[in-house]
Amino acid sequence: MPNAPDPLQELRDVHLPDPISWWPPAFGWWMIVVALLVVVGLVLWARAYRQRTRPRRLALAQLKEVKQQFAAHSDEQQTITLLSGLLRRVAIAVFPRSHVAGLSGQSWLQFLDRTGHTTQFSDGPGQSLLSGPYQPHGPASAADLIPLIERWIQQVDMPPRNVLK
Repeated sequence: MPNAPDPLQELRDVHLPDPISWWPPAFGWWMIVVALLVVVGLVLWARAYRQRTRPRRLALAQLKEVKQQFAAHSDEQQTITLLSGLLRRVAIAVFPRSHVAGLSGQSWLQFLDRTGHTTQFSDGPGQSLLSGPYQPHGPASAADLIPLIERWIQQVDMPPRNVLK
């Protein structure tokens, strides 16, 4: 067997596999992309929500200041005047100026009742908004008016419009 072919000569060189391609990505990469999209969506939603509720937050902060002033000084007339101004600013910030700016008297109270889903402005402590800022002793106290206005601010629909000043 001297002329027998060498079996080692018949072996082929090492065959390397094809390089791993980037497409399609593995399942883990798809999960990362989906998680990032969810996080970006939540951040955008939270930002829009904060923007939409900014007038409410500002109004409630101003109402808190009015409450603190009332607790410190117990000046009914000044508190009702501040509350009346606050209601006007909130209404103008939330609703079109042309619908709100010209309202006065009973039409103003009816507007507040309609937008706040109540009758307490026309038939309750809200009546003091008509005469309270101008008379030292009105029919209702500011202590009765503050919770009514707080409920109105919390219940009124606040579309993203102007910001309270």
